[in-house]
Amino acid sequence: MGLESSDIILVERGNTLYEETYGNRANIESTDLLLVEREVGGVKTLYRCTYANWANANSTDLILVEANSIINDRVVGQKYKETKSAWDFSSGTSGSSGTSGSSGSSSYADIHSANYAVPSSKLTFTYGNGSNQTTNFSVFEIQVEVTDSGSSSTGHLYIGFRNTAGEGATWGYPYYGDLPIGAVQILQSNGTSFRTNDYHNGDWNFAFGNHNPGGGVVPKGYYEWSTTDSSQGTTGVITNKTTNPNGFQFYSIEASTTNGERRFSYDTNGTPSSHVGAAQGVDTDSYPANMSTVLPVGTENITQDSASDDGGYLYMEASSTSTGNLVWLNAPEATDGSSILTVHNGDRIRIAYYGGSNGIDAARGLQPSDCIFLRWDEED
Repeated sequence: MGLESSDIILVERGNTLYEETYGNRANIESTDLLLVEREVGGVKTLYRCTYANWANANSTDLILVEANSIINDRVVGQKYKETKSAWDFSSGTSGSSGTSGSSGSSSYADIHSANYAVPSSKLTFTYGNGSNQTTNFSVFEIQVEVTDSGSSSTGHLYIGFRNTAGEGATWGYPYYGDLPIGAVQILQSNGTSFRTNDYHNGDWNFAFGNHNPGGGVVPKGYYEWSTTDSSQGTTGVITNKTTNPNGFQFYSIEASTTNGERRFSYDTNGTPSSHVGAAQGVDTDSYPANMSTVLPVGTENITQDSASDDGGYLYMEASSTSTGNLVWLNAPEATDGSSILTVHNGDRIRIAYYGGSNGIDAARGLQPSDCIFLRWDEED
């Protein structure tokens, strides 16, 4: 659902309970206690957490909230549980190249005014592992604002990847920049219903490859998506992370990789560089891209596809590129260009990425800061 400023939180201070609104959370002191629910191995446990330590809670930890408005179909006085990740995204935190919130929607990340850098705290990368590991994918979520002049907008969603490998070292190691992207979902604000349009389903698992059954039929792979490509057209090599991608040229995604071409490609065989890459994409049995299963937010919580299914993922082959190079995905549109997306303020974008092998060490490997970007561009 996402938190609103009027929502009420129960706080304990000096053995006394009191209520505070989310909008006035700055009044909560570091030693105040919050009641938190955590599930481990199917067992749910309640514990008390100081407000100072709340920042270190798991993204899936739950806090009890009482609605005090009718925003987003709330019922005044009704209790509901909200995740730590929703608390973070509702707090207006933005990436270094983006802003968050305007015109009464301060709880959502503004992805329409500027390129929005996914906060580094939402990405977990691992270093020192071998090539094409079989560990799980991770999922982050951004609850977005797409317009400040209404409640919804029709246009294009862009997902950008910036090769940050080596930015922690004295010189670049760009070949450690292979980052697999396994799946994308667009959910309504309740976090359980998919955002659907006449043509699109808001649910894409790239492990289904170039599968496109047409219209609202499922499942769908990467067919509807397109990529910038430095080897074609006049866009060239992209290095400015603030440039609106709406002016770039986009091309069909291919199931082949070539060093230095700076484009998203589909891969089922793993990446050629050491210490990076996943063996397969997101499991097609557990996440069939038919709007039946929501990707849960978490770290290494999404299983890979089986080798027999041979499902892959999208990534930019980073060899022979440079640290700081960018590539962009253009969200799906029909072949006639008419059936583009309609997204509402408060919708949730979830992306499954592979953080299980991202370079030989933290200094030379992929860095989470200014690595993944979102941008919404409203259709004229």
